[in-house]
Amino acid sequence: MLRVVSVSLGTPRRNYRYRLNLRGVPVLVERLGCGGDLEEAGRLLESLDGKADALGLGGANFFYQVGTYRVPCPEARRLKRRVKYTPLVDGSGWKEAVEPWAVAALQEEGIDLAGRTALVASILDRTWLAYALAAAGCRVLAGDPAFALKLPLTPPLPSFAVLARYTLPFLARIPLKYLYPLGSRQEAPGRGRAFLYRNAHILAGNWHFLHRHLPPTLKGKIVIAAGTTAEDRRLLRHLGAPYLVTTSPLWGETAPSANMLEAVLVALGAGGKDSYAALARELGWGPRVLKLN
Repeated sequence: MLRVVSVSLGTPRRNYRYRLNLRGVPVLVERLGCGGDLEEAGRLLESLDGKADALGLGGANFFYQVGTYRVPCPEARRLKRRVKYTPLVDGSGWKEAVEPWAVAALQEEGIDLAGRTALVASILDRTWLAYALAAAGCRVLAGDPAFALKLPLTPPLPSFAVLARYTLPFLARIPLKYLYPLGSRQEAPGRGRAFLYRNAHILAGNWHFLHRHLPPTLKGKIVIAAGTTAEDRRLLRHLGAPYLVTTSPLWGETAPSANMLEAVLVALGAGGKDSYAALARELGWGPRVLKLN
């Protein structure tokens, strides 16, 4: 049996454990949340190194990226160096190879995206999805300054791409705990950012950023996100969102995050964008449009 473990900087309340059968191969998948404790995450990764077939790191990317420009995330890279034997991935491969299919999934439902405004919670986290939305005719806004830096700004994607080249080498040094909700903060409501959603037709990207600042209503707004739970989907339905595009398959009631999915693909022998995409198609893993209202 293959064993795949996602070590997440998020809350342990979202942990899960499933036994899957993939291509005739039994696979045990497990998420272990560290509550935002980077040292605990490092210890867990070290203890699993050489014992699991593939590992995922949740809550941190090895690189911040916009377009083809990228800058290392120091804390994530330090965690990566603690793993010597088992493949460790951060989900970027899944985000590049599979998540952009969400755009085609919506178009296949007859939803025209041209001219719509899409707020991407963090382009540095999901640059490939952002550019896919732009290619479909959306006006893409970057949520990074608002959600990560707490600035009341959502610059258009082209402007953000220019700004990133000048600022990322410095901003990348800011500790993760100041940029991204870790541990129990993922479940605590944020403040003062709901106004950012007002003029957006599409809300896309990191679910924990989006969830913390949800406005009282999502009527008419399409949500594109991975890592949602049944509870999250009930909330979106209650707020009136017509559609959720989940960029990951459902395992029971869980839509696993990108790092877990990439780690499973690696454990099954895939490596690189093309083989990730081919194996995801073979498994029937891709974005799904869920009609909520």
